[in-house]
Amino acid sequence: MAGVGFQLARMARDGGVGGIAGAALHGAAISAGPWLVTAAAMTAFDAWTAAHLAADGARMVQTVLVYAFSLSALVAAPIGVVATRLVADRLFAGEMERIPGIIVAALAAGGAAGLSLGALLFAGPAALPPAPAVAGAVTLAWLAQVWIAAPLLTALRRYRAVPAAYLVGAGLAAAVLLLAAPRDAVTALVVVAAGCGTTLAAIAVLLRRHFPHPAVLPARDVLPPRLAWLVALSGVAGVAAIWIDKWLLWHAPGSAAVLGALRLNPINDLGSFLGLLTMVPGLTLVLIVGETRFDVAFGNLMARCTGTSSLDRIEEAHRELVSTMLAALRLLVLVQAIVAALAWVLAVPLLDLIGADVRAIFAFRQTAAGAVFHLLAIAATVVLAYYDLFGRILLTWAAFALASAAATLGQFDAGFAADGWGYMSGAIVGAAVGVALAGEATANLVYLLFVGNNPAVVGPGGRVL
Repeated sequence: MAGVGFQLARMARDGGVGGIAGAALHGAAISAGPWLVTAAAMTAFDAWTAAHLAADGARMVQTVLVYAFSLSALVAAPIGVVATRLVADRLFAGEMERIPGIIVAALAAGGAAGLSLGALLFAGPAALPPAPAVAGAVTLAWLAQVWIAAPLLTALRRYRAVPAAYLVGAGLAAAVLLLAAPRDAVTALVVVAAGCGTTLAAIAVLLRRHFPHPAVLPARDVLPPRLAWLVALSGVAGVAAIWIDKWLLWHAPGSAAVLGALRLNPINDLGSFLGLLTMVPGLTLVLIVGETRFDVAFGNLMARCTGTSSLDRIEEAHRELVSTMLAALRLLVLVQAIVAALAWVLAVPLLDLIGADVRAIFAFRQTAAGAVFHLLAIAATVVLAYYDLFGRILLTWAAFALASAAATLGQFDAGFAADGWGYMSGAIVGAAVGVALAGEATANLVYLLFVGNNPAVVGPGGRVL
């Protein structure tokens, strides 16, 4: 993503006030565009289902989509993050011909896992008839493949491609629903599934045009096993960190059985979803400012370490790297704290504006506050990924998820006033762990580069921590 960040930074630097605004808008579209398109599409779809479907049908479709969205992220996480790492390695080595095989293998694995899980879930606990169960399973599988494939588009430097692909899929589904206006819930679910498939197809076409070589499946030892496990588990932990409090609260007092054995917690789900949207400014800063500037400073340090620079010159670059990190973190915390404060103050008029249940104010406020620390954890894991310390990334997200689960269970019977507490608590712990681990690694970075995480010393799998 740093390559995209360079283009946006250049736009902001050379374009005056308009360039700054344009860079900010493009940054938001890149870092959170798919998320924003999905949020808008789901909001519009909820309004459409309320007007065109019976209550039972609307509830069935919405429940299937919520479960498909959350579980597809979990299914895709270990596969997608490993595939992204492999593609990045091949790009660095200039081995473009090996990338199509990685993409095909990852999409096949994600599709098979998603379809299997969807079939078990929607035909089992959800107790759906065959037609909606198949539509739900296909939706889950296609969403999992979208999660896997979409990040790879950043290798194309086509930073508008990902949100554009989402818009194509959402636009097709919206057009069919508006023109045909089906009254059958199963048909509506099939249309949404087709929209997800269209998004996946658009992404696949772009990837195929950029990587036209024949697909040759990667060798089993393309990534050292220990590193592969650390990378995969870090992806799972990252998804669990975001979702675990929601999954637990689906079974708390105030939740409801909505489809067979499947449950939701509408008040917490709405407030948490809105609260997570406040991360968009921070994600934009991580892309345009944080990672881009860090990439330059880290590249300068690496150039001196691999060249003929003296130790004094290396330490000078090391100090510049530390200064760059601290400045980026300070700006990130300041901007996101302001956003969280505005969300806290404006929560009531915002919920009134969209006609939402005012009881969601607690989940919204506490999630918005937690987003400040969540972004700190993200920034820390970006740094740790540059250092190739995936064991520490796993520890950061695992601490986030475990703390979130513990805090949620500790307030399990407290009602809607405790909604969002688990996520906020987990984010604070995750940020503390991540910043501490990244800070310790940065302080000892020269040692890590030459000895502590040098593959010639510690082996091709790298350090565990």
